[in-house]
Amino acid sequence: MTINKWEQFAKSFEELNNYVVGIKNIKTVKRRLSSLSEIGDMLELGCGNGTYTECFVGSASKIVATDISEHMITVARSRFNDQATVTVETADCFNLPYQDASFDTVFMANLLHIIPNPEAALTECFRVLKNNGRLVVVSFTLHGMSFFNKILFKYRYTRKYGVKSSATITLTPQLAKEITNSSGFNTVKAELIGSNVKAVYLTAKK
Repeated sequence: MTINKWEQFAKSFEELNNYVVGIKNIKTVKRRLSSLSEIGDMLELGCGNGTYTECFVGSASKIVATDISEHMITVARSRFNDQATVTVETADCFNLPYQDASFDTVFMANLLHIIPNPEAALTECFRVLKNNGRLVVVSFTLHGMSFFNKILFKYRYTRKYGVKSSATITLTPQLAKEITNSSGFNTVKAELIGSNVKAVYLTAKK
């Protein structure tokens, strides 16, 4: 069984990310996500401790927030314990336990660039989405950052999380569009958002 390095950071994940990415940059992403409408029934993959899940609590009819890490699930479940519309459960993004065409929206944050086979995960997203359903992806990236900001980001990341896995890719808007298109999605739009730290923001339709 593959060891999930993120398990050990579950209890302090938000604090660590605030340091590595910066609160200002995380707020930029959260504002963009919070502005989305017509979420309907949403599936989140790689929810972690629920940092971005909360962006949809007021707009989604139902949220199923999932992660492969039991430790992350425990933290997220505690976070949304009083939210009737949020269910937090363990799920593997490569083999989702949901029927075809079950969700209006599938969302993932900071997952696509760290998993070994992003196309396979996107194919599962396509399967569980309803016709005309929407995929929303956000992933922080070194692409588009200045040399100085890249150095600072790498230093903060290594200090808190250690050396990045060799499976991690540098996601660009173009690469994100290509792998999403190859998984069957239409109307794929991708852009960079953020200032000193960048994130790829992608939306697509089934």
